[in-house]
Amino acid sequence: MERGMNTERSLWDYLRVIKRRIKIIVLLPIFGLLISWLYASNITPRYATRAQLTIQKNILRVGAGLQRGVISALEKSALTRMASSKEVSFLAAQYLLDGGGHEFHAKYDNQNEAQLAGMVRSVVQISNIEQSNLIEVNAVGEKPEELADFANAYSQAIIEFFNAERRKNINELKDYLNAQIAKYTDRLSELDVRILALKAPERNLPEGTMSSSESVMSVEKELRQVESTDEELTNSISNLESALKSGDINRILAILPSSSFVNERAELARLSVQLRDLLKQFTESHPKVERARAALNSLRASLLESTNSEGNKLLSGWKKKLEDINIDKARLNSERAMISSAIASLPDRLREEGTLVREQSVVTSVIQMFRNRLEDLDLSLSTPSDRIELFELASVPQKPFYPDTKLIIGMGFAISLIFALAIAFILESLDTSLFELRDVERLIEKPILAVIPSINIDADKVNECKIPIKREMVEKLPLVVDPRSPSSEAYRTLRTVINNRFTSKGKKTLLITSTTPQEGKTTTIVNLSLACADAGMKTCLVGANLRHPIIGRFFAIDRTKGLHEILTGTMPPENVVQPTGYENLDIIDSGSFARRPAELLAKPELEKLFSWLKERYEIILIDSPPTLPVADSATIAPKVDGILLVYLVSVAPRDALVRCKNILEEVGGNIIGVVFNDIWGASQADYAGYYYYHRYASDEFRRI
Repeated sequence: MERGMNTERSLWDYLRVIKRRIKIIVLLPIFGLLISWLYASNITPRYATRAQLTIQKNILRVGAGLQRGVISALEKSALTRMASSKEVSFLAAQYLLDGGGHEFHAKYDNQNEAQLAGMVRSVVQISNIEQSNLIEVNAVGEKPEELADFANAYSQAIIEFFNAERRKNINELKDYLNAQIAKYTDRLSELDVRILALKAPERNLPEGTMSSSESVMSVEKELRQVESTDEELTNSISNLESALKSGDINRILAILPSSSFVNERAELARLSVQLRDLLKQFTESHPKVERARAALNSLRASLLESTNSEGNKLLSGWKKKLEDINIDKARLNSERAMISSAIASLPDRLREEGTLVREQSVVTSVIQMFRNRLEDLDLSLSTPSDRIELFELASVPQKPFYPDTKLIIGMGFAISLIFALAIAFILESLDTSLFELRDVERLIEKPILAVIPSINIDADKVNECKIPIKREMVEKLPLVVDPRSPSSEAYRTLRTVINNRFTSKGKKTLLITSTTPQEGKTTTIVNLSLACADAGMKTCLVGANLRHPIIGRFFAIDRTKGLHEILTGTMPPENVVQPTGYENLDIIDSGSFARRPAELLAKPELEKLFSWLKERYEIILIDSPPTLPVADSATIAPKVDGILLVYLVSVAPRDALVRCKNILEEVGGNIIGVVFNDIWGASQADYAGYYYYHRYASDEFRRI
């Protein structure tokens, strides 16, 4: 496909670009692979492990006894902050120094407690596990054995710290309760004294007054108990109804008795932990995650149906009990109203006594409540209901989680490959040279007459050749040294095409030129002349390159006379034409040095020379300088029958080739075609068909 034109690239065009830039495309990814490997190798590996703690919390539910509760997010957050405190890290360090870790005496005898605590804090992190009563103790660092020891030691330190804080809080609460009991006991003694004083014999007291006062206090005490039970039961019913309506299995299980659904509770906790672990390793759509979530949802659905049934039964019982309590409340309120109405008529002294007796009852109840709370605290110290336990020990990690060497190397390779492809296509877009036959044909609208492969002649054959010229010249004459080589056949093909397109139509003078220097123009004209002579055509070579005369070096001739002498009139043509030593091939060399070649070539003597040569030769091949650097070729172009452009693949930019064509045509030149030169040196793969054609004539092919 022609670059620069508005045509669409095909797949083969992209493949050709890749083949032409294969070194960049191969070497850059290899370099990127090496750099990625070196980078990954120099990264210090990091390991990770974890220990898990479970928070056991018991709560009291009306009508259900002691139940296992779900810890709230606020409580978990507070516990996490507590577990992250400096005191815990110092406890962990002390635990390790006391021999609690794995071979810690041998590893850390030289560390003090503060240093070790700092090391523990630098690698340990505390995190919550959503929708569970679990806390994770994560350890991340460079030494796997230390990480396991640090995580386990920190877990033990959290447990010890929690227990110590719990004991401290309980003891503080006990001190407060004892102080309150002492305070209310003093108040109770004071009330007893005042009541005894009021109970002194009174003459005018109505009969049965004291019993009525005591009845009021008894009714009020019973009414307070019923109202307290009513409030607790109402709250429990509200919580259970709300939980059943929300469908939250955790809330329902927290209210139901702990003896129910024991196995289902354990399975639910296990599946929740399993799903959370899988989500750390895989994405939401991973098959393992989907299976785990499906199993958890299935268990929740099944458990929700069962717990709804059990909850409804419990709810019915509580509502029935609430109805009975409401009946008792109504009865007690009625009794209190009746007794209060009767007592209202008692003297003020008796009313004061009743007030004191009621206060005495309240104080007695408060003291008993404080004493009951003290008993609960003593019981919780011996058998704690709220506690933190070790759920899972941290293990020594076997492989690092960072760096992921395969990922780094793969990304390095992929990035460098993309970068290499980008560079290859950028270079291709910036390259203005022409690589393909159709590029040239479309660009200058001239046919490709031949494709000449690189001239590669065996050194032995060159050594066997006895031509009296320099070795470097001999190596460029395949038609003489190696007649069966692919390049020899290519020159014969060019001769045949020129014969059909040019000489068969009566045309004889053919100018051989190129766009820029070093495109193999002189080598092409010499070998073409040998091919024409070999075919029996009477051929004459004319060295019109007066600036850089080189054509005569290919032959053992007298180089002191040539075209310069003819054009200056110092010698006639018949005295300048020399035999080359090859049958049917004569030569007019460039001759002596010319100071102004372009002006010399513009003389009419050149046209006279061509006319004189046409009478004696079948084809006259004229060597000239490149077209763009100097005006010599443009001067000769209108005086010849045809022009043959020699193009070395990938050397001349497309603009230069177009400019060369325009210059030659503007002066009246007739370009008959282009010769692609030295194609194997540029890209063998793009001209595979030509390679097979020329190989057909090689010795190797003939022996097959």
